[in-house]
Amino acid sequence: MNREEQRLINHLQDLADTCYSRNVPAYTDFLNLNEQTVFLSKLSEFSHVRTVMDGGYEGAERKIVCFLPAYEEKQPFSPIAPIRIRSSAGKFTVPCTHRDYLGAVLNLGIERGKIGDILVGEGQAHLLCMRTMADFLLEHLTSVKRNPVVCAFAEFEDLAGQLVFTELTGTVASLRMDSLLALFMKKSRSSSASVLDSERVFVNGRLCTSHSLEPKEGDVISVRGIGKFIFDGVSSSTKKGRLLIKIRAYS
Repeated sequence: MNREEQRLINHLQDLADTCYSRNVPAYTDFLNLNEQTVFLSKLSEFSHVRTVMDGGYEGAERKIVCFLPAYEEKQPFSPIAPIRIRSSAGKFTVPCTHRDYLGAVLNLGIERGKIGDILVGEGQAHLLCMRTMADFLLEHLTSVKRNPVVCAFAEFEDLAGQLVFTELTGTVASLRMDSLLALFMKKSRSSSASVLDSERVFVNGRLCTSHSLEPKEGDVISVRGIGKFIFDGVSSSTKKGRLLIKIRAYS
């Protein structure tokens, strides 16, 4: 474990101890996939409190860790706020990417950990942020790229409608992680093996380096720098014994 990872563990332990000693919830900022893997690898060290990971919607990549007193069945409230960012330029709206929205937010001086996933749509985006930053964003985020924008609170229910998937089907010789990645990336198995070896693949937030791991139906698989997909299972098999599988890639 390197120094940065140890610093994270120390911070997590401090939050868990605060929760336990004061009997109040404690929350991290949004953790990236690497940080989530570090937390999950030390999960047994937090058995004195309840822990919940939350990204604001099912399938979120960036998540916070919530430390709750043992008597709490669920979070008393969510420290995450959904914000809708909408262009007010009408037909003159310039298309924006995830990078454009994120850059506009970070240029306000907001730390990356205060911002969760950003779901980009046509002329708008939905952004997850720590509730403590919401009012600041509503007041100060006035433009993205060359577009004037208007920000407002959204509902968590709105987020599901912003998710767009592309269904992919194909056959694999065996249900191995390197085979699924090759199908998703439309590359060879040697290329997918290289991605696994470079520690860029995460299954449900946990780092995966195993070429032969067999994913379960419903697993969310993220490839850092490329994208992520949901494994929807095996549909059938061919006469030659190959497996027909389905995945849904996040657009």
